[in-house]
Amino acid sequence: DMIDFCSNDYLGFAKKTHNIKAVNGSTGSRLISGHKIIHETVECNIAKFHQKEAALIFNSGYDANLGFFSTIPQKGDTVIYDQLCHASIRDGLRLGIARNFAFKHNDLEDLLEKIKYAKGNLFIVVESIYSMDGDQAPLKELDQICQRHQAHLIVDEAHATGIFGDHGAGLCQKENIQTFATIHTFSKALGSHGAAIVGNQTMKDYLINFARPFIYTTALPPHSIIVVQKAYNSLNNCPERNQLLEN
Repeated sequence: DMIDFCSNDYLGFAKKTHNIKAVNGSTGSRLISGHKIIHETVECNIAKFHQKEAALIFNSGYDANLGFFSTIPQKGDTVIYDQLCHASIRDGLRLGIARNFAFKHNDLEDLLEKIKYAKGNLFIVVESIYSMDGDQAPLKELDQICQRHQAHLIVDEAHATGIFGDHGAGLCQKENIQTFATIHTFSKALGSHGAAIVGNQTMKDYLINFARPFIYTTALPPHSIIVVQKAYNSLNNCPERNQLLEN
């Protein structure tokens, strides 16, 4: 009867019991022996849930950010990120080859000043909900800035997935924001493990072939993927969300 203020299990899904018979491991990287039909099926379902073309599952939100930011922005490109973005985003940028620098937290004037120094393809990176203070990014204004400057908006939805938007599709969906990619972590409201990068099919294909955190790691086992799918199914009828928002 107590309220949990310390864990990431926002909706209590981690405490649910799942009757799953598939307990076998994945045996290897998805590019070798670890790819199963269930991976592809759940990725398609996740992409549809978030109203995007494609999704690619990683073993954690940290791996997803590491994979994206070390792979997609190229030499000569520029990444400008909110200074309170998660360490995994910063580490991904450190492994990458694009120029990158921060702008003051939620300060659009500072962002516009930094854009003046951008070269190549421009990526603007924020979180929809920031974990430490629970504040929101000004997504509508960021969307307008990105359209005006032909920039690619990347939004980490780790702390909004399952909570905001239609059935918990995220804050970007709620605000009708156009993004190049969103990152959805399963270890928060979904009470599971792993994450997905959601965007277009070309981006997915590129990550499959070049993202080292995807290529060189053993895939999540089938039972973990099934738990993720069950959690997404639970979001469609989720009284826990109302209780969370009331709290």
